[in-house]
Amino acid sequence: MGLDFDVKTFCHNLRATKPPYECPVETCRKVYKSYSGIEYHLYHYDHDNPTPAQTVPQKKRKGRPPRNTPGSPNRSERSHSPGRETMTYAQAQRMVELEIQGRIHRISIFENIDVVDGGAGATPKSGKHKSKEKKKDGSSHHHSVQSGPAVKLPEAVFRELDQERPDAPPRPSSYYRYIDKSVEELDEEVEYDIDEEDYIWLDIMNDKRRRDGVTPIPQEVFEYLMDRLEKESYFESHNKADPSTLIDEDAVCCICNDGECQNSNVILFCDMCNLAVHQECYGVPYIPEGQWLCRRCLQSPSRAVDCALCPNKGGAFKQTDDARWAHVVCALWIPEVCFANTVFLEPIDSIEHIPPARWKLTCYICKQRGSGACIQCHKANCYTAFHVTCAQQAGLYMKMEPVRETGANGTSFSVRKTAYCDIHTPPGSAQHLGGVGGASMGSSHSEGELDEDDEPSIGHDDDSKGWSSERAKRAKAKSRLKMKRARKILAERRAAAPVVSVPCIPPHRLSKITSNLTVPRKSQFMQRLHSYWTLKRQSRNGVPLLRRLQTHLQSQRHIDPLPDSEEKQMALKEQLKAWQRLRHDLERARLLVELIRKREKLKRETIKVQQMALEMQLTPFLVLLRSTLEQLQERDTNKFFTEPVPLAEVPDYLDHIDTPMDFQTMWNLLESHRYLTFEAFEADFGLIVNNCLKYNAKDTVFYRAALRLREMGGAVIRTARRQAERIGFDYETDRGSSLPLHPSSVGHHDEGGESSSQEIGGKGVCRRLNMKNENQNRS
Repeated sequence: MGLDFDVKTFCHNLRATKPPYECPVETCRKVYKSYSGIEYHLYHYDHDNPTPAQTVPQKKRKGRPPRNTPGSPNRSERSHSPGRETMTYAQAQRMVELEIQGRIHRISIFENIDVVDGGAGATPKSGKHKSKEKKKDGSSHHHSVQSGPAVKLPEAVFRELDQERPDAPPRPSSYYRYIDKSVEELDEEVEYDIDEEDYIWLDIMNDKRRRDGVTPIPQEVFEYLMDRLEKESYFESHNKADPSTLIDEDAVCCICNDGECQNSNVILFCDMCNLAVHQECYGVPYIPEGQWLCRRCLQSPSRAVDCALCPNKGGAFKQTDDARWAHVVCALWIPEVCFANTVFLEPIDSIEHIPPARWKLTCYICKQRGSGACIQCHKANCYTAFHVTCAQQAGLYMKMEPVRETGANGTSFSVRKTAYCDIHTPPGSAQHLGGVGGASMGSSHSEGELDEDDEPSIGHDDDSKGWSSERAKRAKAKSRLKMKRARKILAERRAAAPVVSVPCIPPHRLSKITSNLTVPRKSQFMQRLHSYWTLKRQSRNGVPLLRRLQTHLQSQRHIDPLPDSEEKQMALKEQLKAWQRLRHDLERARLLVELIRKREKLKRETIKVQQMALEMQLTPFLVLLRSTLEQLQERDTNKFFTEPVPLAEVPDYLDHIDTPMDFQTMWNLLESHRYLTFEAFEADFGLIVNNCLKYNAKDTVFYRAALRLREMGGAVIRTARRQAERIGFDYETDRGSSLPLHPSSVGHHDEGGESSSQEIGGKGVCRRLNMKNENQNRS
């Protein structure tokens, strides 16, 4: 490169500075705005042999200004370099770099460029050939340019929009509301949708009709007919159904076999399968409004389910955690099985924790092995196994009862499950299947059916509670007969097909449906369609094919019958309006009474204020004494001096005390205006204290309370006296009104001041005399 400095060291030092960067070579002095640009320049640019800028020679023309060649840059500052070189910061501020035909051109942004048509021609290879051609055809070329259409710049086409375009269209003033269609409107619509099974059957029927030369049945007609059959059958069953016959008053819970119910544990009936269960037995904490369906009818209405814990069908099912089904009573009695939610009793889980030995047990009632999990007799050394539902059907003794256990961790509650085979049933007990909470679940026979020979012999020498060998043989024979009968009933139930109630459609309704068809051989097709519909309903256990009718099946049990006529509806509306008017009147009366109460309360407060003002005007001295007496009574915290001394407790009190006194007596004297002077009031207070000090010993609590009251009450008395002297009451008016002048000014008008001096000098004597006179007057 020929540089007299180390480029690497210079670049390393240059990195610590800020742009722009200037080339240190005196002959170059190019400025770059980035570090990468100056670095590339120093490493690759040859400062000894710089490439000169190439310029295009221009020839002067006479008579007309020079014209640029179309497709080439205007007379601008262009530079062609063999290699792509980054522009400096100063060059980038005033030039634009373009690539035309593989070469780099740099054009100044301050120079005007003419806009020409791109199809006017290409740039000639040499200026000489171009000049000769123009000299030869100058006139024709000039004429063509003048006569051609004028070239204009493209004009922008636009339209004005709002400044703030919303993301969504404006909302309407009203809300969108979804209004359900009425039952009449739904009955007129076709709600049935054809499925794959229907499509195959209809295809077979149409092929047969084509072979017979009859037009096929469209899918729309098939859907219409199936919809009519479903709705006509629903109407027929609804009209003929008697809601009172659907509810069995003597029904028992299929889990605990108990018919008793309480307000918090009633028996619920499934509206589809008529299953009867207790709320607590099936896990229904709240009684639902409207219809109620058991879990099987709710989740698998058209498909029969099998219990994973026993071979029997029917009963109260709940789903397991692995999407299978099991009886609730089986889950209650098998020890390893439990419920994930003990309130709703679902799902049934921990079935995988059942040991394999339990699955291999053979039920001695149904004689089946490996079909479900069995439980065993609770009797020691008795390993008789049986399914829970088999034992329930056979009437074995099974009982559940809560147990309260007290341990180191406190009191805990558990459930004790006891199940016996028919041989070890406890004697003398009613052989009932115990259910949830100890409720009986069924019995093989009642206590009244026990024979006299079956009663235990009480006076037996070996075992007073046991049976004799002869009676035991008879009991075993009866047990075998009972088990055989139960085994036969269970086998018949398992082999019997489920009872499916498919409603029948009367012939006149079928003819009404057929009358709307206009297809040939419609009677024959309707017979086959009716048979196909009946089979399909039977395959779905009698569940309606329409979802709406399925959800409303037997829901009218919980709905009161509608009024028979419009007059009844009008009467109900009038009664409702009368109740509304009555409630409105009662509300107005309540508001009026509330306003009266507030008015009377304000009147009472006003009267009290007027009373206080009148007392202050008429008897101000009485108001002062009343306030003083309240303060004195507050000092008696133990209420020793509030009421008179009970003479029944201290009969010798009057032997020592001549004049009893207490705060209650002082209140009576005060309200009867007996205190004409403050000295009389003070004398009665002193009498209370002196009587207590005179009668009680010094070490008693009453004596100490009297001393404390004299000390604290004396301060109150002195304060009240100063206030009375400052106010200046006129006691001669017999109402204690205040004097027109201050008492000090009144004393100056006495003769020679003798009366005032005598009052001051003999104040104690006069006070004692006044107290003595007052006591004599009271006695």
